[in-house]
Amino acid sequence: MSPSVDYYKNLLDRLFDGIFCVDRKKKITFWNKSAEKISGYLYNDIAGDTVCESLLTHCPDESVSGCAEQCPIELTLADGNTREGDLFLRHRDGRSVPVTCRIEPIHDSRGQISGAVQIFHDNSSRIAARNVIEKLRKLAMIDPLTGLANRRYLDNVLQSKTDEMKRYDLSFGLVFIDIDHFKNINDRHGHDAGDQVLRSVAQNLSTVVRSSDIIGRWGGEEFLAVVLNLGQEELEVVAEKMRKAVEELETDANDGPISVTISLGATLATAGNGLDKNGILRKVDELLYTSKDQGRNRVTVG
Repeated sequence: MSPSVDYYKNLLDRLFDGIFCVDRKKKITFWNKSAEKISGYLYNDIAGDTVCESLLTHCPDESVSGCAEQCPIELTLADGNTREGDLFLRHRDGRSVPVTCRIEPIHDSRGQISGAVQIFHDNSSRIAARNVIEKLRKLAMIDPLTGLANRRYLDNVLQSKTDEMKRYDLSFGLVFIDIDHFKNINDRHGHDAGDQVLRSVAQNLSTVVRSSDIIGRWGGEEFLAVVLNLGQEELEVVAEKMRKAVEELETDANDGPISVTISLGATLATAGNGLDKNGILRKVDELLYTSKDQGRNRVTVG
């Protein structure tokens, strides 16, 4: 004796995945219990209605209010191809539910496409976990005080650019920056004012570099910039722009505005100089301290 239709329906209702079927006109012919839970729509409320209009819509992102330019169910009904993807479904209460779905064509006894079935599951927990991981990753790479890249991230970038330099003979510029007499600022105005100076300097420096460059806080009152696609003369121009931008800066503090200057060392790292990452860092550090020894508020390029 063959199993009844109710047997298969009960079996599908026990599945964790949401499942629904539509005919050629996208009218709902089947809707299991998991589809009810994920979407908020009961089968009795929507049986015979058209999916993807006022009920359940496929959205490529949370900002889209309905199906995208091409509905995946319509495409499968048209060409008979299986489709998979991560989408958002509009819940009955209006919120967006991230889902992973698979859409298959349904064929009749003559082999013609008579409808489609969609299998989908709620991806909310996976998306939430991924967002937490991404947030933690960003926190691990960003200096919390200035919002710039931190030393760990800069070190990774520097290693990557050094490897590219050796492998492909691609040069890059490195600028090491130190705020002059920063200890005096902390002693005179307090550490809160010192933190504000660091934030202000970081913001000004970030406006000088291009979007393709990377600048971050190396530690304390030191910053490091990795600048790309330029020669030594252009590198000196960029470093001088940084120096001038900070020289013209005034940071508001409780006891009045604070002006600071920076000293900079800059070098063009090339495969010909035979230096590794640590060697390049030592060189640019020495150039920075040459600027310090020669009176501060200056750029030394070498």
